[in-house]
Amino acid sequence: MKKQITLALTLLLVSTLACSLQNAASPTSQPTGGGLPGTPTEVATPRASATATLDANPVSLNTGFASLNSYILTVNFISAGPGPKQSSTLTMVTQRSKDPDAVFIHYSSVIVDDKGKTTNGSSDTYRIGNDQCSGSEDDWTWTSLSANETEMLDLLREMIGLTPLIDNPTFLAAETMNGIPSNHFTFRVSGLGVTSGAEVTANQGEYWLAIDGQYIVKYSLVLETRESPDTNVLHEEIHIELTNVNQPVNIAFTPTCLDAKNNNP
Repeated sequence: MKKQITLALTLLLVSTLACSLQNAASPTSQPTGGGLPGTPTEVATPRASATATLDANPVSLNTGFASLNSYILTVNFISAGPGPKQSSTLTMVTQRSKDPDAVFIHYSSVIVDDKGKTTNGSSDTYRIGNDQCSGSEDDWTWTSLSANETEMLDLLREMIGLTPLIDNPTFLAAETMNGIPSNHFTFRVSGLGVTSGAEVTANQGEYWLAIDGQYIVKYSLVLETRESPDTNVLHEEIHIELTNVNQPVNIAFTPTCLDAKNNNP
């Protein structure tokens, strides 16, 4: 059941981010981006907002990323347990370019069952305008939507606003993360283990919010509980990172996609 929940969350994220930004609003602020991903590169100039009244709440992923011309978004779900051999790693990398209205998504998974058997999977999705190509290896599908079909799908996707779990955050500092002036927060999930009585062995979350736009630049949450030192250990992680903001992103249909288009009845 735990694996099914994690997979469902990932698929929801995939379906939301794949094409949800076709009708993105005109950008109101365009940070330059740059710098090495993953590490604060410099201290940003503190703003008046970096006080007790600082807004620690991010906007939804849809809302936040709609103001950007381009980016690369990496999302990782890592899960282990309850059996000693069970684990899953689900990764989604999304490249987005508002001009020419294009998205590329690479999805991969590594799942190990309770007997230690490993199953690998991957798929790619390209969308440019109203045309979409998706598949893996030699199995590809081409789809062309009409303008009104695309419009209706956009409206439906805008109803889904995904926001990562955040619980009573603590402000640490104003920092530049992945080239974006950000506010850095940490948090711990409250109530973990209270109902189950399980021992909490890991409970650590942190995130960086863009000062201009309140969107997630980087997010990490690691949780682990166990019923006894050696049994029923559950380990869950989620990592979200936004890089290459407003930097050139080249997205084009591959030859296999063009072959699928030509073979599309």
